[in-house]
Amino acid sequence: MNNTKVSKWFCMYWLLLQYASCYYPKKDSKGKVNNLKINMMKYYLIENKLTDETNYSARVLTERTINQDELIDKMLSKRNLVSKTDIVAVLNSYYEEIIESIEEGDNINLPLLNIGYSISGVFDTEEDGFNPETHKLHVNLNSGKLINEIKDDIPLQKVTAPITNTVITNLKDITTTTTNTTLSANGLFELNGLRLKVAGDLPEVGLYFVAEDGTETKVSYLAQNSYKKIIGQAPALAAGNYRVRVKTQATSKLNRFLKDLKVSESTFTLTVL
Repeated sequence: MNNTKVSKWFCMYWLLLQYASCYYPKKDSKGKVNNLKINMMKYYLIENKLTDETNYSARVLTERTINQDELIDKMLSKRNLVSKTDIVAVLNSYYEEIIESIEEGDNINLPLLNIGYSISGVFDTEEDGFNPETHKLHVNLNSGKLINEIKDDIPLQKVTAPITNTVITNLKDITTTTTNTTLSANGLFELNGLRLKVAGDLPEVGLYFVAEDGTETKVSYLAQNSYKKIIGQAPALAAGNYRVRVKTQATSKLNRFLKDLKVSESTFTLTVL
């Protein structure tokens, strides 16, 4: 091993020693971790629409995502022994060594996670080699010692499920520049809200204007169809009062739809003159 590599490993080792309690937390007499400050993890229940039976599944409520810079800032707020630049440099060297080990096919056991590998796909004969078109290399990540030691003791708090229905906030008639009052037949409109996106594989999916007698008229042209805004052209509606109705199967994941329609309607009424 050359001097440069020895120096890099020494720096990494020294940094880990400075923050030893972050990697190897102390345990009490019963073997439980007692110096990791863990906030209450929140979860909620949602109806399982993938089965015919009425039951529920749990979802963890993720309120924020923390990146490396934020973690380093938290470390420095507790132990300001080295600079942020030094920490980033050591971590980059650390990552380089991990990537190099992965490329060489080494199993890697770290305090936070373990890394292993597998290959999927069928090899027709013993002489066959790896073909990227029919085979795939998988890098498998499993929780390491530190996570395994604390995961069963993480406190959980049940909370009310967040609103996941479509919320129709307002509709702006682009022709008259009015909001939530009038609608121009055959004119352009801008619909704003949350989870508006019209998508799905059922024929009923769409954006509708609903007359007072319940008659639905579907919008056939949408120039923009996103979660927070829809821009489209109103149909040739007769004079009268209408509400906006959205029927969708959209989820937060592209091309993954709900089993059933999600139907939402505006609280305001639009007048076509």
